Amino acid sequence: MKNKIIKFKNKYISKFNRNIFKIFLSPYLIILFLLIFLPSLLILIYSIISFDTNSSVFEINLQNFITFFSNLNFLKTLFLSILFAFLASIFAVIIGYPIAYILAFFKSKIIKNNLYFIISLPIWINMLLKVIGLQTIFNVLSFHHNYLIGTWYSIVIAMTYMFLPFSILPIYNSLNKINKNYINASYDLGANKFKTFWRIIFRSSISGIIIAITLVIVQASTSLIVVKYFGAGKINLISKIIESYFFQGTNFGFGAAISVVLIFFILVILGINKIINSKFEIKHN
Repeated sequence: MKNKIIKFKNKYISKFNRNIFKIFLSPYLIILFLLIFLPSLLILIYSIISFDTNSSVFEINLQNFITFFSNLNFLKTLFLSILFAFLASIFAVIIGYPIAYILAFFKSKIIKNNLYFIISLPIWINMLLKVIGLQTIFNVLSFHHNYLIGTWYSIVIAMTYMFLPFSILPIYNSLNKINKNYINASYDLGANKFKTFWRIIFRSSISGIIIAITLVIVQASTSLIVVKYFGAGKINLISKIIESYFFQGTNFGFGAAISVVLIFFILVILGINKIINSKFEIKHN
């Protein structure tokens, strides 16, 4: 009888906890639907329909996508956007990995926590302030003639600078999760520092590197502020073209179609990241 009462009590508490969880979760789901799912759905709808200006009749077609993929300039712009973002992600990992390594294996927890706060602080700083600061540095280096602004390497440098913290933090998390006993065992078995780093530390941090590359690519390829302030009208990337059709032109549907194409490529990148991550985890286990 006592066991039945305990089972009933546990079942009631579990059901109560689930209901409470649903109550607290529902506002976030509503916000997620209104701010992410619904706008994305509207963009998709606008990309595949065309309105008759003389009436409220509209028809479904793929002309916007056909126009985009048949224009070499648009394809070149999309390619450059992904290429610059990829280069920025590689540079961000090269710069960020040593910082994440030092942060993960620092012995003093007080200094470690302070360093973590300092590294993550730029994420909370307004992006416009960071852009103005980097522009000031470029102006000083080019003696106020803006030789650096409006070049492809200024855009890559800006992307790397803007999104560097997003590469450091996932690498740090993967390094911080490494069981230190594996490292000590490697030294005990006679492996030197390089072998220990390559076979244990680096391989265990590959998932963090992949996440870092993905985060930087996704944000850099869609960044509008970098193109505006460092492209100087000489270099246009896909985000700038989308803005021009959304806010400066009349063909909102074509801008929506370009956005859908960009979202598709981002989803492909995320899918590749997931596949590589899962294969590595299986191999590592």
